[in-house]
Amino acid sequence: MQGSVVIEEPLEIWLDGQPVAVLMRTPGMEKELAVGFCLGEGLVADVKDIALVRHCGRAVSNEMAAADPLDESRNRVDIVLMPGQAPSAPKENSAPLIRSGCGRTDGGALAEGLRPVGAAGRIELEILTRLPGQITRQQAAYRAAGGIHAAAVFQANGQALVVCEDIGRHNAVDKATGYCLLRDLPLHDKILVSTGRASYDMVVKGVRLGVPILASLSSPTSLAVELAEALNCTLLGYLRGKTVNVYTHGWRIVAKVDKPGAPG
Repeated sequence: MQGSVVIEEPLEIWLDGQPVAVLMRTPGMEKELAVGFCLGEGLVADVKDIALVRHCGRAVSNEMAAADPLDESRNRVDIVLMPGQAPSAPKENSAPLIRSGCGRTDGGALAEGLRPVGAAGRIELEILTRLPGQITRQQAAYRAAGGIHAAAVFQANGQALVVCEDIGRHNAVDKATGYCLLRDLPLHDKILVSTGRASYDMVVKGVRLGVPILASLSSPTSLAVELAEALNCTLLGYLRGKTVNVYTHGWRIVAKVDKPGAPG
């Protein structure tokens, strides 16, 4: 019996001429992944600090290179900062390998410099419960092979700005946020939904980028709940069908949005 499998390849990210990470990821949206990773991890303070994002892919098709999953040209992204800007985190001697199932493990470093999320961002409960269906309809890779995560960024009216798939749940989130960052789509009033577990470092990524509502189709961890509570972030879990567990700051989830001029 034959079946499809999910592709997993390394992606090396260089920041101002230095390697900062090697991500094990599903090919596609390399620029978005690199930008989402660098800002979500605090390596770059603001997307406006970036002068150039270059995917070192080949301009001309090369059949031999295309058959090589480790071909350097398709597995590297260079990010160059604006003159006078510098990476926000110290450069390491070598780029750490971040496997598809894991994020960075230094929790103390991840939490440094975090600011509470602003008060913006609310969503009607009825709209919220319809979001997973939109993700499922766009999960082409999951239907073909399974074994892959998805993340999506939604507006408060339920419109999906982007739905991304990747073998790594962190990568899927980085692709989705990086997509918005590169297109100057603000995140301070959006909803970030992931099919993967809402762990401590996933919350850190969202908080660092100012996302007010984080939702998972799975469960959060205890540290994720503690961090979200302390930093004014609404954390939701088990978003399935018409049900959802609200762990922190449930005031952003409303039964009905009052319209201007409507009777109270």
